Amino acid sequence: MNKLLEALLALAIVGATLAFGGVQTITYSLMEIVLFALLLALLLKQAREGEIRLPLPLWPVLFLLVVVVQVIPLPSGLVETLSPARAADLRTVTQGAWATLSVYPRDTTLSLVKVLAYLSAFVLAAHLFDSRQGLSTLLRALILLGCFEAGYGIVQYLTGWQKIFTYTKKSGLGEASGTFINRNHFAGFLELVLPFVLASAFYSFQVWAGRRGSFGMRRATGDRSSGIHQFLFYLFLLIVMVVAVIFSRSRAGILATLFTIILMAALAQLRTGSKAWLLGVLAFFGSVLGYGLWIGLGPVLARFEGIGEPGYLQIEGRFAIWKDTLRLIHDFPLTGSGLGTFDLVFRQYQTTSVNFLVDHAHNDFLEFASDTGLPGASLLFLPILYLLGRMALSFLDDPHSYRRAVTLGCIGSTTALLLHSVTDFNLQIPSNALVFAVVLGIGYKVTCLDRGAEAQTESPPYTPRG
Repeated sequence: MNKLLEALLALAIVGATLAFGGVQTITYSLMEIVLFALLLALLLKQAREGEIRLPLPLWPVLFLLVVVVQVIPLPSGLVETLSPARAADLRTVTQGAWATLSVYPRDTTLSLVKVLAYLSAFVLAAHLFDSRQGLSTLLRALILLGCFEAGYGIVQYLTGWQKIFTYTKKSGLGEASGTFINRNHFAGFLELVLPFVLASAFYSFQVWAGRRGSFGMRRATGDRSSGIHQFLFYLFLLIVMVVAVIFSRSRAGILATLFTIILMAALAQLRTGSKAWLLGVLAFFGSVLGYGLWIGLGPVLARFEGIGEPGYLQIEGRFAIWKDTLRLIHDFPLTGSGLGTFDLVFRQYQTTSVNFLVDHAHNDFLEFASDTGLPGASLLFLPILYLLGRMALSFLDDPHSYRRAVTLGCIGSTTALLLHSVTDFNLQIPSNALVFAVVLGIGYKVTCLDRGAEAQTESPPYTPRG
């Protein structure tokens, strides 16, 4: 049953990604239905077994409560106390009237359903992932999907065939975007996936180097030569994905990918202390650079040349949007304007390009702060940063090789998307948010649940009596 549920969860990720990243209403609605159905199936299975156990930490529940409070009608006096800007916007508030903290409760309710779907994916991943059985269905599907997207994007860039299946792209015609409309979201998806390719290369390197653990290593006890072959194979896949990110010409995506690979390589070097691993990493960077120079990096480098020009900050629209978003946050600091209401509320604060609709803040941290207030954004991001720290510490002292590699992949995936979220809105793209939720679920499972269970089962050290 668990294998079936894991395969269906993987199919949900594949379907959302191939369908333009799941941005269309019908697509993310189907995604939500599938995720809720899978969670219900898991609950029914556990009910038949006599005990319901969901790997659900407290922090996402608290964030959900913040959003629920936003759509519950409250006395006008309480609304005015919690959100003076919301009370002023109502204009017709009278004694005894009721109102919601959300400026547009319908949009907040729809966004709440999305968050519930992502939380379902988190729970499913945390329950279904098993580090004792080698490469899981989820990770295998992510890597295969990443390879497809990378190959698709490279073909788009090199041949000029700017189509997404039968749909002809209308913008970004000189860039790789895979099955995504926006190159930045294509790069964001690859950032989530390629760390697991590097983690697989690291695991294969451990096999080749003879650093066998006692957990989840049954497939690695054969010929050591298979380890070096797999290591080289995964390095090749990693080169393909990195080249695809470069061809997306997403500046934030390229920088986040570069930083993530360096971070992961450094952590792996700390763990192995092997010169062979360091040489392999240097060979990887040399291969990427050589291929890039052969193909031609002129259009990519042109994207970075304007950063140093005078007046760049005024030309770059993101900075103006961030400045206006900060004014929005200043007016709704405690409760936010309502999850999913940014595009509607921001119109009142927009000072540049007023003839254009700005639907996102191009900064996930600022957008969640404006939507749910500073407390809501803190409840969402601070626990993720805490989990990231836990994963880093767990990686350094985990005795089990495969689980250690999975943890390294989760570290890289989480780091990359958080970095990219500073300048974009990948967490507003259903497929990328879904993959991020699954990655966090896997990271929570291997770092908190598995390690915690092992700590509880370990017997205390023997102390001789004096």
